[in-house]
Order: sequence, then C-alpha cells, then structure tokens
Amino acid sequence: MSDIKWTSEQLSAIKEHGKNILVAAAAGSGKTAVLVERIINKIIENKIDIDKMLVVTFTKAAASEMREKILDAIYKKIEEEPDNMHLQRQINLIAKASICTIDAFCLDIVKNNFFEIRYFSKS
Repeated sequence: MSDIKWTSEQLSAIKEHGKNILVAAAAGSGKTAVLVERIINKIIENKIDIDKMLVVTFTKAAASEMREKILDAIYKKIEEEPDNMHLQRQINLIAKASICTIDAFCLDIVKNNFFEIRYFSKS
C-alpha cells in the first residue's frame, strides 16, 4: 500500500500474522508508520474491522496521532477503491476502536469488570 522503503524488521512487523506483536524502537524510527501499515494491512487483507483490534500506546498524544493516521490511511485506500464497502465501514467503526493509552485500557477493564474484583480487607 505504501511507497515507504521498509527495513526487513519493519516488514516482518507489518506482515506477521497469527500472533500478537510488540513494536519497540527508538523515537523517530518509524514505529507509528509500521503500526499504521500493519493495521491497514489487517483491515484490507484479513477483512478485520478496526473496532476488533486493540492498539495501545504510552501517551494520549500518540493514541490521537495513531487514530488520525489510521483514518488518513483508510481514506487514502478508499480513493483507490471507492466501492469497497468494508473500507467505508471502517470510517464509522473507528469511533468505537480501542486506540488508547495503557492506563486508559486498564481503567476500561476495571470499569467494565468491577463486579468481578474481590476486595480483601486485612482486618
């Protein structure tokens, strides 16, 4: 999809399937671009809806940037395939997508499962 020249490690992260991955690298090394490409690849090749994925970052700014870049990539792909209903559906689904910080994800788990948590008092 992209005109970027990926390294072999980046291509591996983009194309790996059947398991979860962790992308860890120095600032400015292309982590966001790799993750966006991986997500778009999953949406297009595997027909996975964006709201079925979990994308976790460390900062709110990074989560916001990721959501924006994914949306931009979806729009760019729709320009190439305007009749692709699966891609068009992703525009609506991105509002429900779990693209968040680690702490926001953990808080969501607690809020949605609080009734499962047992409180043990030391007294």
